[in-house]
Amino acid sequence: MMTLVKQGKTALLKSAALITVLSITACSTLQNSNTKTAEELKNEPGTLLIMTERSADDGSFTTRLFINEGYLHMSDSRTPSDFMVFNRTEQTIYNVTSEEKTILVIRKKPITIESPIVLDYQEVSQPSSAIPSIEGKTATHYLFNANGKHCYDAVTMPKDFMPDVVAAMREFRQVLAGEHATTVLNTPKDLLDACDLSLNVFYATKHMDHGLPIREWDRHGYQRFMKDYRENLQASEGTFDLPKDYKRYSIGDMLVGSEKKKEAMQENMTHEDTKEKDMKHDKMKKEDMMKKDMMPKNEKEGMMEI
Repeated sequence: MMTLVKQGKTALLKSAALITVLSITACSTLQNSNTKTAEELKNEPGTLLIMTERSADDGSFTTRLFINEGYLHMSDSRTPSDFMVFNRTEQTIYNVTSEEKTILVIRKKPITIESPIVLDYQEVSQPSSAIPSIEGKTATHYLFNANGKHCYDAVTMPKDFMPDVVAAMREFRQVLAGEHATTVLNTPKDLLDACDLSLNVFYATKHMDHGLPIREWDRHGYQRFMKDYRENLQASEGTFDLPKDYKRYSIGDMLVGSEKKKEAMQENMTHEDTKEKDMKHDKMKKEDMMKKDMMPKNEKEGMMEI
């Protein structure tokens, strides 16, 4: 199943309890955001998180997240000119790739499907003595398992530690989950994985139920931990702006397409087949004429025109 986040780009990231926990905070944030202009929201102070990440394919790199009332901006040290902007008012992610001059647009979609396989997603917790307390608050280590298989670990701060940041990150991951859900029913059942479905679609924000994860890792080699953070900062000018000359597209444009597009493609393929057949016919005709010209005169006279 396709995963979008580099990871970031896999899943920087549903239950009644989960929705209840921060719904009041999220709704309040959105209501306040709707009363401000885009420019005012860009100028709102926010929090900078500096994370160290590692994936199975890459060595360690630094990821920077700036989060305020209206936006989330993410970039990393591997490709500093690439970045991701999450517009919280629009509930839309914009993934900017400088080399290709493109912007992948991911809009919020409701998850209207059920898991094709039964998911038994559970968590167990233990105090995290290896992590020092932050601002007098102690983190807890949570282990997440799906269908008896260990999937994910998160060392999480209490709910009163940067709740606005948690709300933004939950919104971000829920938008990604809606996009991932569009590929589920097209994935062969024997390739579906309980951990993947749980973490990226049906329980994409469960590891944030208890608060902000300051350290997390999975069974594939992905790791991320918070190295530093700074609050009440102002974003640099242009941080949330998107390149105006870049081409925008969405996964749905490529995977689904309209019937007219499909008909046009089929018609084009038919034209190409006809063109190819005509070219082959002309080539064979020319070869026959060349052979005829190379024949001795007495053999040519003995041939009949057809």
